[in-house]
Amino acid sequence: MLIVCPTCDTSYQIKPAALGAGRQVRCSHCKNTWFATAESMMEEAAVLSVSGPAPGAGPGQTPDNFGSGAIGDIIPPPAAPQADNPFTVANAPPLVPQGQHETDDTAPKFDPGVPDHVEAIPQPRVRPPRADQKGRRGVARRLFSLPMLIVVFAAILLGALNWRASMVRQFPQTASLYAAIGLPVNLRGLFFENVRTIAEVHDGVTVLIVEGTIVNLTTRTLEVPRLRLSLRNGLGHEVYAWTALPPKATLGSGNGLPFRARLASPPPDGRDVIVRFFNRRDAVAGL
Repeated sequence: MLIVCPTCDTSYQIKPAALGAGRQVRCSHCKNTWFATAESMMEEAAVLSVSGPAPGAGPGQTPDNFGSGAIGDIIPPPAAPQADNPFTVANAPPLVPQGQHETDDTAPKFDPGVPDHVEAIPQPRVRPPRADQKGRRGVARRLFSLPMLIVVFAAILLGALNWRASMVRQFPQTASLYAAIGLPVNLRGLFFENVRTIAEVHDGVTVLIVEGTIVNLTTRTLEVPRLRLSLRNGLGHEVYAWTALPPKATLGSGNGLPFRARLASPPPDGRDVIVRFFNRRDAVAGL
């Protein structure tokens, strides 16, 4: 099909399908733009064929300006707006090429290494337990078994009973515990036996006489300290106390020493007499 510019009469040879129902075209020679349709182009071609060829063109020749333009000068219709994503998700190519997402075990692994200025700390080597270590653990389990614990406890109890004097000497508070179970501890090694009281009247004065025997329970000679005697009433309160010197200052191993102490005009409410040896607390108390 032949189209002609209405301004400069430049003609162009195009295919009818390029125009379709009609479109805007532009002359490449004079830059004129017009709306061309297939019907109008056919009418213009008929007029040109009746009027004859353009001046300067011989028979069978095309005008000088024929085909001087370019079909590309035809202005295409405005393109329809495209969607943001021109690809269908189902037909979109994968982001990772097929087969490359699998791990390649043959490829060399990345080794970050250790910087030169960092000193590597050697890791301790864990060694399996040796046979002798296992044997020691077995012995420890047997030592801490229930029968063994019972034997150890019995040995401790027997030692505490046999050496109770040493225990009380080191831990005085245990003396009351031994006395509570019927095993009083005598740290002095001296013991009072056959203690009795006698009331006599001399020249109309009542005299309280306390007599008994001091026995040495140890295997060595001991010094016999001063005696302390106290009188208590029916409520157990001490109402009077006095001291007396022993007949001898020392006493041999296993020997006994008789003693006798007197108190003139004893308190009438006195009921019991307590005899013991004088100690530091008595000295601090003034008696």
